[in-house]
Amino acid sequence: MGGKKKPTISQLEKRLAKMRKEKEKEVPRRPSTMKMTTLGYIADKSLNDIAKEVSKMKVVTPYMLSSMFKIKMGLAKQALRELEAKGVVKLIDKNRRVAIYVPASRLEKASVK
Repeated sequence: MGGKKKPTISQLEKRLAKMRKEKEKEVPRRPSTMKMTTLGYIADKSLNDIAKEVSKMKVVTPYMLSSMFKIKMGLAKQALRELEAKGVVKLIDKNRRVAIYVPASRLEKASVK
C-alpha cells in the first residue's frame, strides 16, 4: 500500500561510492571514427589521383571509378564531368544511365595513327 520503501542513508552512500568507483575504472574512450567505404566529397588531390588513373584506362565509366576509388556513383559522375571540363577525358557516348568517356591522350594517339 504505501508505495516503494525509501533507501536508508547508508544504502545511498554505498550506492554513490560504488558509482564513483565504476566511473574511475571506466577507461575514457576515444571518439569512434566510422570507417566509411565511400567518401562524401572529392578533394583536388583525389581529383588529380583520379585523373592519373583515368589516363591509363582505355574507357572510363562512372561505375569503374566508383568501384576503383570507393566513392559514390554520383561523385564519380561529378568527377568525370569535372575532368571533361579540364580536358582530361572526352565524352564518347551518353545514355540515360551511363556515360562512356575516353582519356584525351588515347584520342590523340588514335587520331595520329
